[in-house]
Amino acid sequence: MDTYMIDAELEHYLGERLSSSSRQALRRLHVRACARFHGAELEEYRRRLRAHARAYARLGRMLQSPFRHMETALFLSSFTLFVAGIIMVVNGDLSALVACGTAAGLVGMIECARRLAGHWHRYGIMEAVYRELEEQLANGY
Repeated sequence: MDTYMIDAELEHYLGERLSSSSRQALRRLHVRACARFHGAELEEYRRRLRAHARAYARLGRMLQSPFRHMETALFLSSFTLFVAGIIMVVNGDLSALVACGTAAGLVGMIECARRLAGHWHRYGIMEAVYRELEEQLANGY
Protein backbone atom coordinates (compact mmCIF):
# COMPACT_ATOMS: atom_id res chain seq x y z
CA MET A 1 0.00 0.00 0.00
CA ASP A 2 1.70 3.14 -1.20
CA THR A 3 0.76 6.79 -1.44
CA TYR A 4 0.19 6.61 -5.19
CA MET A 5 -2.45 3.89 -4.76
CA ILE A 6 -4.24 5.87 -2.05
CA ASP A 7 -4.17 9.04 -4.14
CA ALA A 8 -5.54 7.15 -7.14
CA GLU A 9 -8.30 5.70 -4.96
CA LEU A 10 -9.22 9.16 -3.67
CA GLU A 11 -9.32 10.57 -7.21
CA HIS A 12 -11.53 7.64 -8.22
CA TYR A 13 -13.79 8.28 -5.22
CA LEU A 14 -14.06 11.97 -6.11
CA GLY A 15 -15.12 11.12 -9.67
CA GLU A 16 -17.70 8.61 -8.45
CA ARG A 17 -18.99 10.97 -5.78
CA LEU A 18 -19.56 13.71 -8.35
CA SER A 19 -21.48 11.33 -10.61
CA SER A 20 -23.45 9.38 -8.00
CA SER A 21 -24.64 9.55 -4.41
CA SER A 22 -22.42 9.50 -1.37
CA ARG A 23 -23.72 6.11 -0.31
CA GLN A 24 -22.98 4.48 -3.69
CA ALA A 25 -19.50 5.98 -3.94
CA LEU A 26 -18.68 4.93 -0.38
CA ARG A 27 -20.00 1.41 -1.01
CA ARG A 28 -17.79 1.07 -4.09
CA LEU A 29 -14.82 2.37 -2.12
CA HIS A 30 -15.49 -0.21 0.58
CA VAL A 31 -15.80 -3.05 -1.94
CA ARG A 32 -12.51 -2.11 -3.60
CA ALA A 33 -10.80 -1.83 -0.20
CA CYS A 34 -12.09 -5.23 0.96
CA ALA A 35 -11.02 -6.83 -2.32
CA ARG A 36 -7.44 -5.61 -1.83
CA PHE A 37 -6.92 -5.88 1.93
CA HIS A 38 -8.03 -8.02 4.88
CA GLY A 39 -7.82 -7.72 8.63
CA ALA A 40 -5.16 -5.41 10.02
CA GLU A 41 -4.14 -4.27 6.53
CA LEU A 42 -7.69 -3.08 5.89
CA GLU A 43 -7.71 -1.02 9.08
CA GLU A 44 -4.33 0.50 8.20
CA TYR A 45 -5.63 1.28 4.70
CA ARG A 46 -8.70 3.01 6.12
CA ARG A 47 -6.53 5.01 8.52
CA ARG A 48 -4.26 6.16 5.71
CA LEU A 49 -7.20 6.89 3.44
CA ARG A 50 -8.73 9.04 6.16
CA ALA A 51 -5.46 10.92 6.70
CA HIS A 52 -5.10 11.59 2.98
CA ALA A 53 -8.74 12.71 2.70
CA ARG A 54 -8.16 15.13 5.59
CA ALA A 55 -5.03 16.49 3.90
CA TYR A 56 -6.83 16.90 0.56
CA ALA A 57 -9.72 18.70 2.28
CA ARG A 58 -7.25 21.12 3.85
CA LEU A 59 -5.54 21.58 0.49
CA GLY A 60 -8.90 22.34 -1.15
CA ARG A 61 -9.61 24.91 1.56
CA MET A 62 -6.23 26.57 1.01
CA LEU A 63 -6.58 26.63 -2.78
CA GLN A 64 -9.94 28.41 -2.57
CA SER A 65 -8.02 31.57 -1.71
CA PRO A 66 -7.64 33.77 -4.78
CA PHE A 67 -4.14 34.75 -3.66
CA ARG A 68 -2.92 31.22 -4.42
CA HIS A 69 -3.47 31.55 -8.18
CA MET A 70 -1.68 33.34 -10.98
CA GLU A 71 -4.95 34.83 -12.19
CA THR A 72 -4.91 37.31 -9.30
CA ALA A 73 -1.72 38.93 -10.57
CA LEU A 74 -3.10 38.94 -14.09
CA PHE A 75 -6.33 40.50 -12.83
CA LEU A 76 -4.39 43.28 -11.12
CA SER A 77 -2.32 43.88 -14.27
CA SER A 78 -5.49 44.09 -16.35
CA PHE A 79 -7.03 46.41 -13.79
CA THR A 80 -4.00 48.69 -13.98
CA LEU A 81 -4.19 48.73 -17.78
CA PHE A 82 -7.91 49.50 -17.65
CA VAL A 83 -7.51 52.34 -15.14
CA ALA A 84 -4.63 53.85 -17.14
CA GLY A 85 -6.80 53.72 -20.27
CA ILE A 86 -9.72 55.41 -18.50
CA ILE A 87 -7.41 58.15 -17.16
CA MET A 88 -6.06 58.77 -20.66
CA VAL A 89 -9.57 58.94 -22.12
CA VAL A 90 -10.62 61.42 -19.40
CA ASN A 91 -7.58 63.56 -20.21
CA GLY A 92 -8.63 63.73 -23.86
CA ASP A 93 -6.44 61.11 -25.57
CA LEU A 94 -8.81 59.11 -27.78
CA SER A 95 -6.34 57.17 -29.92
CA ALA A 96 -6.88 53.61 -31.12
CA LEU A 97 -4.04 52.39 -28.89
CA VAL A 98 -5.77 53.74 -25.78
CA ALA A 99 -9.09 52.22 -26.83
CA CYS A 100 -7.46 48.82 -27.45
CA GLY A 101 -5.59 48.93 -24.14
CA THR A 102 -8.71 49.84 -22.21
CA ALA A 103 -10.71 47.09 -23.91
CA ALA A 104 -7.93 44.56 -23.31
CA GLY A 105 -7.84 45.51 -19.64
CA LEU A 106 -11.59 45.05 -19.30
CA VAL A 107 -11.59 41.69 -21.11
CA GLY A 108 -8.61 40.54 -19.02
CA MET A 109 -10.34 41.42 -15.78
CA ILE A 110 -13.49 39.56 -16.80
CA GLU A 111 -11.56 36.47 -17.89
CA CYS A 112 -9.42 36.38 -14.75
CA ALA A 113 -12.47 36.84 -12.52
CA ARG A 114 -14.21 34.00 -14.35
CA ARG A 115 -11.23 31.68 -13.88
CA LEU A 116 -10.84 32.61 -10.21
CA ALA A 117 -14.52 31.81 -9.66
CA GLY A 118 -13.98 28.45 -11.39
CA HIS A 119 -11.03 27.68 -9.10
CA TRP A 120 -13.05 28.65 -6.06
CA HIS A 121 -15.96 26.44 -7.14
CA ARG A 122 -13.83 23.40 -8.05
CA TYR A 123 -11.75 23.48 -4.87
CA GLY A 124 -14.84 24.12 -2.74
CA ILE A 125 -16.44 20.96 -4.09
CA MET A 126 -13.20 19.03 -3.61
CA GLU A 127 -12.98 20.18 0.00
CA ALA A 128 -16.58 19.22 0.72
CA VAL A 129 -16.27 15.74 -0.81
CA TYR A 130 -13.04 14.90 0.99
CA ARG A 131 -14.30 16.29 4.31
CA GLU A 132 -17.42 14.15 3.92
CA LEU A 133 -15.26 11.09 3.21
CA GLU A 134 -13.08 11.81 6.23
CA GLU A 135 -16.15 12.01 8.49
CA GLN A 136 -17.56 8.79 7.10
CA LEU A 137 -14.25 7.00 7.55
CA ALA A 138 -14.05 8.30 11.11
CA ASN A 139 -17.51 6.87 11.79
CA GLY A 140 -16.39 3.49 10.47
CA TYR A 141 -18.40 3.36 7.22
